[in-house]
Amino acid sequence: MHGSGMRRRGALALLVLAAGCRSPEADIAVAEQFTQVSDALVSMRDQMVVMSGTVDSLVQVVAKQDTLIRRMAAVNGVPVP
Repeated sequence: MHGSGMRRRGALALLVLAAGCRSPEADIAVAEQFTQVSDALVSMRDQMVVMSGTVDSLVQVVAKQDTLIRRMAAVNGVPVP
């Protein structure tokens, strides 16, 4: 029985050792995927900054047009809701 226990421990040790060994190619692939995800997130953040600036600009344009329409309506005596 003692020999059987040693065999099991040895087999278990080999199994743990084999499971713990990772392929360098797999590590490289995971690192590349992390880099791609990081690049995509940076790109999305940059696009959001640009879109935020565009929205702010459009809000200013609409505000100016709204003011102009209200002035024209007031001059012509047209009620504006």
